[in-house]
Amino acid sequence: MTQLYEIDGYHYIVDLTPYFVLGVLVIALVCAIAVLVRRILASPFRYPYYVARFNVSGRRNVRIEDYIDRHLMDPASWDAIVAHRAYIQNWKHEQEEYLKTCRLRSRRERQYAEAVDDDRAFRFITCRDQTRYKQANYVKTSYKVSMDDSELDVNWEWIVERRSRLAAINDEATLRDYHAKNQRRLMTKQLREQIARRDNYTCQICGKYMPDGVGLHVDHIVPVAKGGKTVPSNLQVLCSKCNGRKGAR
Repeated sequence: MTQLYEIDGYHYIVDLTPYFVLGVLVIALVCAIAVLVRRILASPFRYPYYVARFNVSGRRNVRIEDYIDRHLMDPASWDAIVAHRAYIQNWKHEQEEYLKTCRLRSRRERQYAEAVDDDRAFRFITCRDQTRYKQANYVKTSYKVSMDDSELDVNWEWIVERRSRLAAINDEATLRDYHAKNQRRLMTKQLREQIARRDNYTCQICGKYMPDGVGLHVDHIVPVAKGGKTVPSNLQVLCSKCNGRKGAR
């Protein structure tokens, strides 16, 4: 890269390449320093949230609390939540030890305080699968993407309180179903089959065996009219005759 100058009738050719290269190097150095400073000043703290996703594709009137209840009632999921709670506590302890010896201590302490988010430590998200399309070489193909539908962020105290309420009803139903006014609508085909298999298709009063399901009834031990719940512990298999005799007693 050269430039022609004329001074006092004389022509001078100046090679600008070194100046151009020097300018590029200076700009690169300034950018590198800016990136380095930004990285040094950036917060090193990343709060370890617990995240659980529930796929609700094709379902209407979804209440995320129902999915959370089922998640809490699952032993493996509950163990994972408890383990993650311990992990959060350990993470906080490690960061507090780091703050005692780190540089930029006052800045790091502010960043740590901003990063700690115990009130929203547990995140529950419902998501739905959506079909999208892409075209390549005149061929249209579909693919699935998962889109978040709703989210509920809670703290450990909320989790413990909810788990205690579920344990009080022996983990037999979600809290919404257990306290629902219309208990009869909760008697689904799947629940009937579950109780029939549990009781071996046998009337719990007279002992009649009904393997084909003819005349088999799933009865509320404590009638719904008297506050009985539609939960497995309050259901039994009866034959038509015994069910008619029992009535709403």
